[in-house]
Amino acid sequence: MKLPATKIPVLREIVEERKEKAIENLSESFAKNKLPLEEYERLVEYIQKIESERELIVVEKIVAEYGGSELPKEKACYDDDDEVDSYPRHDHQGSSLTVLSSRTISGPVESGMQFVSILGSEHIKIRKADLSRRKTVLNVVSILGESVIFVESGIKVTNNAVPILGGAWTDRKVERNAESGEPELVISGAALLGNITVKLLKE
Repeated sequence: MKLPATKIPVLREIVEERKEKAIENLSESFAKNKLPLEEYERLVEYIQKIESERELIVVEKIVAEYGGSELPKEKACYDDDDEVDSYPRHDHQGSSLTVLSSRTISGPVESGMQFVSILGSEHIKIRKADLSRRKTVLNVVSILGESVIFVESGIKVTNNAVPILGGAWTDRKVERNAESGEPELVISGAALLGNITVKLLKE
């Protein structure tokens, strides 16, 4: 149903107010060292360009993600397309958040770790030596973004991620190269308007 012309300015005013509130909350989180300067600037620029309520809802959820614990100082060193030697631990649970950027990560993983990509691209490289247990469960969430898990040949992978208007699949090469007795990796989580893919790691 088409909205009356008189209501359109009112809706736009509401959206602008919510945008201002989102930037205000984001600035408060930045002042408390809960996100690095690069991500703060990218988010503010993105919020200013928003025109639809749908985009606004997504970005409000992103802003809410930064309402948790204070950011470790080393996180500010991560930049677009950075490759680090170990997973960034943004909180005591060992989670990684990629927003409006691209990041490649490698290193030891523990069951229960969470990886979230929002309007970004996150590449996770996993080798047999990175898995301390026979069965490791990772929670991967991709919202309007892309999460690619590269695994070393031999690792058995079970992809239980739920696609919601998105995609979640495992390359057949990963399945063909799985070996009995090797570590098992279980991917849980969801792909909301995004993709979660498991591919074979090529050195």
